[in-house]
Amino acid sequence: MTLDALIMLSGGFVAVLPFLGFPNSWDSVFFFLAGVFIIGLGIVVRRRGLGVMDVKKDESRSADSTTHTSQSSDSTPGRHPEGH
Repeated sequence: MTLDALIMLSGGFVAVLPFLGFPNSWDSVFFFLAGVFIIGLGIVVRRRGLGVMDVKKDESRSADSTTHTSQSSDSTPGRHPEGH
């Protein structure tokens, strides 16, 4: 089962839980467990997403460094060479 399916299933469980007829004490336990499960899924999704973002950031940093080194070093940042 994919993470997307687990997230949708757990959301559906939380939405339907009050209507299943469990006693209030059971509902509290189920809501707590579902919350912990959803937090765990969020952590897993975030860790997988950060790995992809780190690669994209590294690529953009290397692209930025090549454009900065190719520019003339005579001009000061924020100033135009014409003196305006």
